[in-house]
Parts: sequence; structure tokens; C-alpha cells
Amino acid sequence: MKLVIFAGGSGRRLWPISRQKSPKQFEPIIGARSTLQLAVDRVQGAYGLENVFISTNERYVDLIQAQLPDLPAANLIGEPARRDL
Repeated sequence: MKLVIFAGGSGRRLWPISRQKSPKQFEPIIGARSTLQLAVDRVQGAYGLENVFISTNERYVDLIQAQLPDLPAANLIGEPARRDL
């Protein structure tokens, strides 16, 4: 089974914690790990990190690689533009 985590939103509703350069999925809301890291933690044990894919905006690719250095580069989908507004 392949899992897709959508992490491309700008997180405007969680201001001031969340900013356009660092939306809520990259911020540690509870504890030291971001909500994205916590989501990956919950699924990687059961499915393996090789089966976890993350869809995001191109501008957040570097943030994801920094937070999830073990995620295979091929499992990171950077989209050039936001869709389905």
C-alpha cells in the first residue's frame, strides 16, 4: 500500500505560529516534532518509509527534506502551483 500525505497548504488559519515561509505542517505545535513529522511517524512503522509519499508545493521541498532526511527523494512530489482552491 502507498500512502500520500498532503503537505502543501500555507497554514494561514494558524497565524501567528504559521507563516507562509513555514506553514503549520512544519511547526512543532505539541512537543518538539512538527505535525508533518508526527504524521510520518504514525505511518512509517506499519507501511515503511519507502511507501510514504508527500505532496507539497515546490517552495516547501527543502523544508521537508530537512525535517525528513530519510524520506527517499523520489517520494517527495513538489507541485509548481496550487490547485483546487
